[in-house]
Amino acid sequence: MNNKRAYFYGVFSVVLVCANLVVAQTATSTPPVAGQQASEVGMLTRAQWLKKIGDSAKNADIAREVMKQVVASEKVEFTQRLLKAITRMPLSPEEKLASIIQASIACMASTPLKNDERYKVIAEVLAVVPVEYLPGLTEALSKRFSPKLNKLTTAQYKAMAEATVKISVERNKSTEDQAVRNTFVVLLFLKGTTPEETPGLQALLMDKLPDSSRELATRWIEEALKGNYEPMLTAADAGTPVLPPPPGVQRVGVAQMELLLSDMGGLTGSFGGAIRLNVSSSGGEGVDIFRLGDIGIQSVPRRPRGYPNQGDSL
Repeated sequence: MNNKRAYFYGVFSVVLVCANLVVAQTATSTPPVAGQQASEVGMLTRAQWLKKIGDSAKNADIAREVMKQVVASEKVEFTQRLLKAITRMPLSPEEKLASIIQASIACMASTPLKNDERYKVIAEVLAVVPVEYLPGLTEALSKRFSPKLNKLTTAQYKAMAEATVKISVERNKSTEDQAVRNTFVVLLFLKGTTPEETPGLQALLMDKLPDSSRELATRWIEEALKGNYEPMLTAADAGTPVLPPPPGVQRVGVAQMELLLSDMGGLTGSFGGAIRLNVSSSGGEGVDIFRLGDIGIQSVPRRPRGYPNQGDSL
């Protein structure tokens, strides 16, 4: 009887000790940060998203979806690798610019504002894109940065611009053309508004630039606001600036041109069919006015579509 009682107490003691250990471990474990567990669900590992860079470079929709599944701490690296992949693709300069614009918008739109993550992505875009593409990229993005389009107050727009310039100045310390790139960041926000809409913006942002480049940046901005980017590109030893095609013009590639020529020669195919093919291939409205398989050998008038992604806000 005593043996049974001793055995019972022994088992009970072991169970009690185990239960106390579990309770203690639960009590001392660090609780997850609010929203952290949910944000990790469905996220891609670095190895997984690295495999998707190629497809993302070819298709902005894929880039947008992949970017949403990249953890916050790796979004800047994804943006960098994506843009570098695009710049290495065998595209015409105009096509490459269109792809850069698409990818940049996808990365920015898929990055939350929390902890300045989106501002870091914006800074990375202007830090890695080749300088000759920055005039066209700045022109396209600045329209999306409009405080009216994004329903921002003057104070909110200034705060956004100031935070981005600060981050960019720090980021561009490791680039070869830091003064030029910092100036393009300032231009990005100046071109998105007017002095009447956002008074004092230029002075606020210029104050964030290093003293050594502020005077030079002032002269560059004065010319750039007139549409002259030559002084900035010359300072960076960059090539001819790449700009979007003029409104009302759409580039047409080899396949579409053959259809147009065959129609003119009385062969098979039709002008209407070529136009339908061109529109359907381009994906309709938005920045997808160039396709990766379209080398852009000709231009034909088209219905004006405005600037890339018109109507979309950040």
